Amino acid sequence: MSASNKSTEKKIIYCLNVTLSCTEDGSIGERELGLTWVPETIAELQDEVQDQFNIPVFDQKLTFGPTTLSSKESIQSYSLRSGDSITVEYTTEADVAVMLEMVTFLQKTLTFFESVEPQLHLFPISPELQASLQTEMDVTQVDVFLKACPSKSPKRRIADSVFFVKAGGLNLLQRLHSAILRLPFKVMPLQVQLLEIGMCQMMWMLSAQIETEAAVLKELKLDNIVQSLCRVTLVPNATISPPRNPYTEWMGDIQLKVINKLIATSAGSLACVAEYESPNIQIELASSLKFLEQIEGALQSLPASFRNSYLLVMSLLTALAYNLDTHRYLCKPHVIQSIIRTWKNADPTPENNATWGESVYLKYCSALQISMLCASRYSFTTQYLQINELMEQLLSEADANEIHTYERQLDYWLNKYIPYLRVAYMPYYAKKTVQACGSDQRYRNLQMLCIETHVLFFQVILIGERERKRMVDQGLMDYVVCLPSVLPAGSRAQKRAKDLVAMLGKEMHLQPPSLNTIARAKLAATHFGLDRVLNAPVQELLSEVY
Repeated sequence: MSASNKSTEKKIIYCLNVTLSCTEDGSIGERELGLTWVPETIAELQDEVQDQFNIPVFDQKLTFGPTTLSSKESIQSYSLRSGDSITVEYTTEADVAVMLEMVTFLQKTLTFFESVEPQLHLFPISPELQASLQTEMDVTQVDVFLKACPSKSPKRRIADSVFFVKAGGLNLLQRLHSAILRLPFKVMPLQVQLLEIGMCQMMWMLSAQIETEAAVLKELKLDNIVQSLCRVTLVPNATISPPRNPYTEWMGDIQLKVINKLIATSAGSLACVAEYESPNIQIELASSLKFLEQIEGALQSLPASFRNSYLLVMSLLTALAYNLDTHRYLCKPHVIQSIIRTWKNADPTPENNATWGESVYLKYCSALQISMLCASRYSFTTQYLQINELMEQLLSEADANEIHTYERQLDYWLNKYIPYLRVAYMPYYAKKTVQACGSDQRYRNLQMLCIETHVLFFQVILIGERERKRMVDQGLMDYVVCLPSVLPAGSRAQKRAKDLVAMLGKEMHLQPPSLNTIARAKLAATHFGLDRVLNAPVQELLSEVY
């Protein structure tokens, strides 16, 4: 009997004893898989395991004795009978029901939205349509989907995200987002505005997982997220007090918060996408004048109390700076000045109600962005003195543990670490850049502050076990261990690096780096930079030096 002809009787007629083996925590459990019908294929059996035990099909490894069961085979081919025992190995459970409910919600909402879209272009909309929007476009469904995520383990979130994508959720999400963007934001009912924010939040969650990167890149409509970021043009240096705020004619306090939320969620989503191994995306964003103007406007016109938007916009700029080819767009004086202004305005005041932790974290994000740009061949000499002063202040007051605690509260996770290690290994002499700056000592001072800032970055992130594992998996931990031996002796950066390695030694078993790695690390810090030494034979590098 096929799955489509399952018996409607409740009597169990096919039962398997199932050993559930979770590779994430090592737990083993015994369960019964009872069916009111007889499955014909292993694929049907996997569907039932998913439905009854919340283990996604893609994460299942089924074995019967010593034999691994293939989803392409039939039950009969393995002589699997009722009463037999199988083992299901899996990484983690997923909220299958919640994910499927969200897919159903997106499909239902898309169908409804397309049916009423012509009426939504007429302003103001009728009371009857407003009532229908409240009923049919229930944004609380999105909240249910999102609110459970922060409390989950990273692997649980990954399982949910991958299942959602494979169930067609990402495709529906993109289609609904595209439909909403056809309406002018200023005349959209609040319910639809909130739904657009929900779409950006969901895209942010999905794009934050490395495991869904390929699927996101395949179906991504980058312009959709950029459009959400630019829905309302933010004018740099616009006065934010209500009488003179350029948006108060139509926004009011609630609408200003809606815009802030839309900017935060779209910037967060773009920051994750910009981390992908896709240089075209980074160049496309950085070279867009409209995009950069909106970023500058966001940094200079949003109320100071909306710190989360500042942080996410800064994270987006930092992710774009991973690609050195974007620096010719990001190193323009007005962009740098926007970052400096945000940095200077980060101190707690009665007006912004910021905490010390929020203030230091915003300065920390600004410093990371500036440091990455300093590693490029483009210079911004007029701002060097300001940047030196601000970095000195940050490094004197920053505490790695407190920054890490605040970062975890934001639930913000990085996946790529090479761009940060690249700055820590910025060749100290940098002759061409020094000549371009016209002041050898001034650039050297800034260079050392940039390097120290990125050693601080590793002091912050490597407190986390997940990040330490990722560094090992990416083959970068040995280069962190080598930092104290390649940085200038007696410098503050070297002292930070020594403290970092001492901390790592307490948290994990560190092996001494190989001689090959030590040689590469030295060549990176003194001559070639990290990118070159990771991709060239040591003999070739040595021949150029000697």
